[in-house]
Amino acid sequence: MATKKRAPRTMAAIAAAAFVCAAPAAAQSPPPAFQIDTTGATRAITQTDATGPSINAGSSHDGADNVGSDNRGSDRGGANDGSAAPPSYVPSCALSPNTLGVSRVVEIDAAGGPQLGGSHGGRVDFLEPGEVLLTFDDGPMRAYTRRVLKALADECTLATFFMVGRMAAADPAMVREVAAAGHTVGSHTWSHKNLGAVNAAVMRRDFEMGVAAVNKANDNAAAPFFRFPYLSAGHAGRALVKARNFATFWIDVDSKDYLSKSPSDVHRRVMSQLAVTGKGIVLFHDIQPSTVKALPGLLKDMREKGFRIVHAVPVTPAEAVADYDSDVSKAFAAKSKKSNDNTLANRSVVWSTSPGGADDLAQPSAAGSDLPWSANTPKSKPVRRAARKPPPAPVEQLPWQNQIFNY
Repeated sequence: MATKKRAPRTMAAIAAAAFVCAAPAAAQSPPPAFQIDTTGATRAITQTDATGPSINAGSSHDGADNVGSDNRGSDRGGANDGSAAPPSYVPSCALSPNTLGVSRVVEIDAAGGPQLGGSHGGRVDFLEPGEVLLTFDDGPMRAYTRRVLKALADECTLATFFMVGRMAAADPAMVREVAAAGHTVGSHTWSHKNLGAVNAAVMRRDFEMGVAAVNKANDNAAAPFFRFPYLSAGHAGRALVKARNFATFWIDVDSKDYLSKSPSDVHRRVMSQLAVTGKGIVLFHDIQPSTVKALPGLLKDMREKGFRIVHAVPVTPAEAVADYDSDVSKAFAAKSKKSNDNTLANRSVVWSTSPGGADDLAQPSAAGSDLPWSANTPKSKPVRRAARKPPPAPVEQLPWQNQIFNY
């Protein structure tokens, strides 16, 4: 994609756009105003141009209902009158032309379980050309997640984090830190099970435990946003998420940050895909050091090439099933006790390479508690025995995604 210059975000332009940042300098038409349309079963993003008819900006490629509304008329902040005031959780520096910032905030109504992004049937495409939604899976992991938060804060932008339940239980304070910075927190199961490859009982338990854990860690304010581990759902998995009124987030751009320790590989892969798609939901993992190192330069490159960040928030918070409260509370208590000596959230995790997994709530093994290529990965000491050679050095294992996606 050719480099585009960003027009200065003057207060007049912001007021006219109702917190939609000024378009690149090449655009000649004035920015539209945004209003909330609540006349249908779901809220829709409706752009209203003073000189023309309304344009539905949240339509589905397959005729599905719209699920978003521009976030200017709720109790989250802002007014439904085209005012310049952004929602309170959006950093004030997001209006600066020298940052990537936040171009638009979209409220997602998760009722009915809409499918967002990707190429799945019935999906809702709420992003306009040049717009990007940043997402991070598998955390939180304090050592890396905090560096991701810093990179986002340096560019005054926001993202959505899909957290694994047992990681949230290991470090609930980190979950709240992510949310306090204005980011949206969704769920990603309890133990990263492949929900498309397990029976109905295991699927439901891993989904519900994940929702309950993330919600508990985030003071019952998590979003009803979900991403399937391995991007693998199956008919039963889709039906469960739909029945629970959770929005499913697929992806348009895959960083594949688990394939390499090189930040330049991640940077190149993301920008090359965006050059083709022109927009999209981008997948990163905030447990991967390659993403942590790539993010500052990558966000700067997005800004310089004229991409705009959209932030997704829920209309209503997630609801956990009370049946799992006891199990989640026990898990939190156990992990809190364990963290007195060794906090799981400060270590890396490599999930099981098995797509099914026999143990529904298995904890990561000690051997898999550090990411490959990590500088502090412990190495086995050679065992010297008579008439025997020392064992070979440990073989570096790639994360679980490789066997699932055959990368």
